[in-house]
Amino acid sequence: MLELLLYENDGNCRVIEKLEDIKKEVKNKDALLWLNVEKPTEKDMELLIQCFNFHPLAIEDCLTSIQRPKIDRYDDYLFIVLHAATLSPHKDKATSLELDTFIGQNFIVTVHMKPIKSVASARSRCIKNPQILSKGPAHLFYTIADSLVDNYFPILAQLDKDIEKTEQLIFKDHASENVSKILNLKEIVLTLRRFIGPQREIVNFLARGDYQPTISADLSIYFRDIADLLARISDTLDGYRDILTNILDGFTSVTSNKLNEIMKVLTIIATIMMPLTLVTGIYGMNFQFMPELNWKYGYFVILFIMLSIGGSMLLYFKHKKWL
Repeated sequence: MLELLLYENDGNCRVIEKLEDIKKEVKNKDALLWLNVEKPTEKDMELLIQCFNFHPLAIEDCLTSIQRPKIDRYDDYLFIVLHAATLSPHKDKATSLELDTFIGQNFIVTVHMKPIKSVASARSRCIKNPQILSKGPAHLFYTIADSLVDNYFPILAQLDKDIEKTEQLIFKDHASENVSKILNLKEIVLTLRRFIGPQREIVNFLARGDYQPTISADLSIYFRDIADLLARISDTLDGYRDILTNILDGFTSVTSNKLNEIMKVLTIIATIMMPLTLVTGIYGMNFQFMPELNWKYGYFVILFIMLSIGGSMLLYFKHKKWL
């Protein structure tokens, strides 16, 4: 799906969706163009090559949805790959939403396979306030990137709630599904860290002014703010990772102690049963002449001896504080 936002010198912003009109308007060098391509087809990408003369390698990257965040400089435009993030409906998995952006002198082209909140938000803002587009394509990219990074914070807030809830449950109920929850949360944290790491590097390049004149020195200051946000997100994720590791270690320790207590009880029972088994084994031998077998009180005496042995061993264990 193609959509073109056209900002003209008179301050008006037009939304163009018809393919023929888009082909005509993208040649307008006096206007600022934002072409948004969602769920691109091969024909859409051919249009980008024809109208903007984008490099085939950059076009190929747009069609590959697992591209690592990066920035490439071409003759008259920049190609930047960033990743938004979203949680699955059950909030048990983090997925990446790739955003490919071309930034030129009078145009910005965004390409993405799925809807991205930051792009939709920037589009709405530009339609309501066209003056945003008057600041140029690089500033529009900053607006999109800033919104993209801001959308990580609701995910962090959800993670914080889930971690706190799991931490409270895990020491009340030692069910195995709680361990699965911890491991699942840890996987989400590690996935988000993989998204954030490379993007910090890219934004730091832009904040240092390494890509002038496309990203001007004045605009580089704005990217420092995004760099600070990414640093906060990264530090928060590191904190979550450490918390989850500590919870898992604590759960393992509690479970191990509980298992040791069970094994101690079973060992004591087995130890008490050993001499009793010896006594019953002796009197269970199939000999014809065993004096106690014909004695009237033999059964009660043996039973008393067995109870005495068991009781004595229990007192001994208690004296040693093994019970």
